[in-house]
Amino acid sequence: MGVRLFVELAEIIQRVRSYRGVVRKAPIESIARILMPEHHGNLLAATGEDSAAIRHGKEVLLLAADGIIQDLVDKDPRWAGYCSVLVNANDIAAMGGIPLAAVNVLSCGDADVRSRLVNGMRDACDKFGVPMVGGHLHPDTSYAAVDVAMLGRTTPSRLVLSSGAKVGDSVVFAMDLDGRFTPGIPYSWDTTSRKSPEDVQSRLGVMHKFAPMMTAGKDISNPGCLGTLGMLLEASSKGAHVEVDQIPMPAREDPLQWLLAYQGCGFVVTCPAKSAGRLCSGFESAGLTAAVCGRAKPGSRLELDNGDETGVLFDFRIDRLGCRIPQKI
Repeated sequence: MGVRLFVELAEIIQRVRSYRGVVRKAPIESIARILMPEHHGNLLAATGEDSAAIRHGKEVLLLAADGIIQDLVDKDPRWAGYCSVLVNANDIAAMGGIPLAAVNVLSCGDADVRSRLVNGMRDACDKFGVPMVGGHLHPDTSYAAVDVAMLGRTTPSRLVLSSGAKVGDSVVFAMDLDGRFTPGIPYSWDTTSRKSPEDVQSRLGVMHKFAPMMTAGKDISNPGCLGTLGMLLEASSKGAHVEVDQIPMPAREDPLQWLLAYQGCGFVVTCPAKSAGRLCSGFESAGLTAAVCGRAKPGSRLELDNGDETGVLFDFRIDRLGCRIPQKI
């Protein structure tokens, strides 16, 4: 079922461009320019990537960190704690990695809220098979916040960067359609809480398994699927042409809500066109629904087709999503 059946392309473009998960990415670049090193020994990649990649002997260490948005912490502390682990596990997976361990910074003066945050983290650690090995507690703050950092590993041949897309590559969306929107959290597409740890970890491991076939990849996060593709293209200094009605979508869900959703397990990747069919089959073998939805092209524009409509979602000569690399590393 295509998005074209429900929504005009102009509305899709307006909603994505104005969506909070997209707009709040813009300040990242100004921070990165100050903090990111120009050169640092074994650092392979940093700005614009889902995790920092650090050479360590014959392996690559991956280091990710995420803080959970205040709205979610206030509305559902347990789910916020759960998501603090989930988002990091997805970041490590998106780089072709396997998560090893996590640490947290928990700020909360309310014992009941703190307990719900901790129980959510505990449930997610069990679900994703990632031990929480340490952290820091502020037990007397006037606010509640949870932040998690995660360490993972991969090998040079399985390292997937956001910045590797090449002209002519196929754009592939791979999503777990077996889920539901979290009650009260309209853009949280939950595909993990009701699955077994084995199923969750198998789906997440698909990026590591098929990483050598990919040129670039990201997990579909706060900006939604099209916003996340925009981040990948910005990091790669490429444009793309995408057919919106080819993006996998579950039946009976609102298409705009879906395009803006944070995926419990979803990825957008690029690969050589000749490999796209085999890569989609690989995703499908792990329980994800995958489709070729477009091509990477020269230039700076992410162009969308929706039936007989055509429009420009982003032009990276003007637009910023926080993934432009300010230094060559």
